[in-house]
Amino acid sequence: MVKFANRMTNLKPAAVYELVGEIAKIEAQENRKIVPLYVGNPGKESIPTDKIAEITAEVLSDEEAVKTLLYGPTEGFQPLRNELTAYLAENFGIGTPSDRIIITSGATQAIELCARVFCNEGDTIITENPTFVGSLGSFNGFGINIVGVSMDTDGINLDKLEEALKANPETRFIYVIPNFHNPTSWTMTLEKRKRLYEMALKYKTMILEDDAYRDLRYFGEDLPTLKSMDSEGIVLYAGSFSKVISPGLRVGYLMANERFMDKISAAKQVTDVHTTTLSQKVVYGFMKKYGLEGHIDEIRDIYRKKMQLTFDLLEEHLGDKIEYVKPEGGLYVYCKLPEHIDVLEFYQKGIDMGVAVVYGSAFYVDPGEKSQYFRINFSQPSEAQLKKGIEILGQVMKLFN
Repeated sequence: MVKFANRMTNLKPAAVYELVGEIAKIEAQENRKIVPLYVGNPGKESIPTDKIAEITAEVLSDEEAVKTLLYGPTEGFQPLRNELTAYLAENFGIGTPSDRIIITSGATQAIELCARVFCNEGDTIITENPTFVGSLGSFNGFGINIVGVSMDTDGINLDKLEEALKANPETRFIYVIPNFHNPTSWTMTLEKRKRLYEMALKYKTMILEDDAYRDLRYFGEDLPTLKSMDSEGIVLYAGSFSKVISPGLRVGYLMANERFMDKISAAKQVTDVHTTTLSQKVVYGFMKKYGLEGHIDEIRDIYRKKMQLTFDLLEEHLGDKIEYVKPEGGLYVYCKLPEHIDVLEFYQKGIDMGVAVVYGSAFYVDPGEKSQYFRINFSQPSEAQLKKGIEILGQVMKLFN
């Protein structure tokens, strides 16, 4: 008789990822298209396919091409690590002489490595609630006790966080997405960042800062990262090139104090040995040949326009029927329905009428927790799809009024 490992007990496919399969099945069986306002992919117009193809060809025609297709160092392609270290220091004040970078297969692997290295089964971590489903999957996969702390529109509720830290004195780390949080797109204020770091020091725990959306700011001023405040080496900093170059390349990174890196490297060795060298060299080649700043400015222009269009369409078709905070960046708008509307029913009616969003409970530590929110992604859909999809949402809303 087959028996699953105990750690699989709480590990289930994330609702967001299952939705992708569900939509594909509906489209295939019913021969109709559903407007995709659900998955957080970058827009195809933001991915520099020609430049990636050009750099890939150069890498594979180089005299070192064979080495690119062999095994590489677990920590990553050294020139990329050097370039990234300099870029983070110069642009964001991130990193100290005691910090090191390891290249990972996306930011999700960076988060998974932190869970693998720092947590035993049954250990506690604290996270914002709601939060990124990929991180919840990583934590559940190791049998970690996840304590969710509710959010305000300016970040995690610090009073409730302190209550959670007092109740869980052996907390291994606090997981947060300070910039353009997924799914809410809310941003943590500078004051809260400072207080959060002080709280972590006070209660002798670490912080895992997921900063995958850092570069996607369209309005307002950049805020200092938690890692830039880190004088004691307690912040684990995860980043990614998925949102600014290509998610399919699967290149992310983890910056951490050097005293942790031997264990983190050993953990990665037993996971995938090393991140694909070809992808790493493509990212490095892109940074050296074209630079990130100009490309990121182009992406911001594309998404700023799409986000403003989304606001205009929501106002036109849903008006005062929903509530939402206008984010200053990110890829999402997090919308709250009136209390008399069942979110899952609203979601299903949307599918039936030809548009897909994600219901808020999909992002909670306890997926059974009630939520009045749904998430719209505006980066992947075309402008025509945004217009059609949000118009349909307006039609769905009329069914409940």
